[in-house]
Amino acid sequence: MRFALWITGLFALAVLVGLASTLNTGYAILFLPPYRMEVSFNLMIVLVVALIVATHLALRLLALAADLPRQVQRFQRQKKLKAARHALREAGIAYFEGRYQKAEREAAKSLDDEYAPENRALALLIAARAAGYAGAADKREGYLAQLDKMPERLQLARHMLDAELRLEEKDALGALAAIERARALSPNLTNALRLELKVRLLQKQPEAVLSLTEKLLKADALEPEQARRYRLAAYQQQLTGLLSEREVRDWLRRIPAPESGNPQLQQQVVAHLIRLQAYDAAATLLAEALAGDDMELPELARELGQLAAHLSVDKRLELLKDADAWLKQRPRDHWLLLALGRLALAQQLWGKAQAYLEASASIQPTLCAHAELARLFESTGKEELSQQHYQKSLELALSQGC
Repeated sequence: MRFALWITGLFALAVLVGLASTLNTGYAILFLPPYRMEVSFNLMIVLVVALIVATHLALRLLALAADLPRQVQRFQRQKKLKAARHALREAGIAYFEGRYQKAEREAAKSLDDEYAPENRALALLIAARAAGYAGAADKREGYLAQLDKMPERLQLARHMLDAELRLEEKDALGALAAIERARALSPNLTNALRLELKVRLLQKQPEAVLSLTEKLLKADALEPEQARRYRLAAYQQQLTGLLSEREVRDWLRRIPAPESGNPQLQQQVVAHLIRLQAYDAAATLLAEALAGDDMELPELARELGQLAAHLSVDKRLELLKDADAWLKQRPRDHWLLLALGRLALAQQLWGKAQAYLEASASIQPTLCAHAELARLFESTGKEELSQQHYQKSLELALSQGC
């Protein structure tokens, strides 16, 4: 439609020009001594228009010729810029592929001809991270130094990268300094809090770990399972600093029930109490775990059996009174039966000890069960039965060794 309108308009203009030329009968005189020329006024108009057009075209050609070097430079610069940004894309792809040497090489290649500060900062970040993974510490520090010259709005990424690199090198103080610089630029940055949480854990500062865990959990920056693991790690670090049975008891009262009932933490608390020679307290914790319906670690029952010889008489009798309740919940737990047999054996309750140990060996023959039975029969003067169980324990030891 537009083309048809243009054609129609051109034809109308041609008709108007033709009509105007027939109406105009004047002429123009061109005088250049000693010459004198008379031409039609219409022709004069055509010649003037043609001269203007020719002059315009000549000037355009001269301008293009004069601007040609600048256009060549611009073309070359655009070509180099295109190559630089292609190298930057290749660096990003290589980095996520795990090809860190190529990523660092391509990112460095893109720096020479890139002028946009955001792209230069991205190239330097990739190059520094890739150089760190490739083990080129000198190159990494060089890229980080170049990042220091970037505008302030790009410094947050530089400080966060620096914090991650320092944390990977176990440089807790350097990582904390970088985190503080990042938080000065963005106080509410949750990723900085996550990095600080890891640093505090590395520094063995459990109180700070617990505080940061709660902050991140409230900000939905940590999954509940992750928060649980961090809490347990903090509690484990606190445990190592407790020097008496009373301190351990007070500490356990301060821990929330979900964490204090964790089997792995309970096992470590028991081990710590044993190191403090607080055997009765360790046995009390093991008994509480055995009384629960969801005991996850059978090693707790085994630990109780190993404590039998160190416990007071009252504690052994107390534990043996609870035996029936434990066995109702776990009637085929051979480790529990072995523990009860050791308790009865230490208390010289020969009949009970024999019953528990034989039940344990019948469910799962173990070297420990047969060795304890051999010791029991030896103590009661039944040498033949004692030798039979010593033989069975020896056979089990040899089979496990092979």
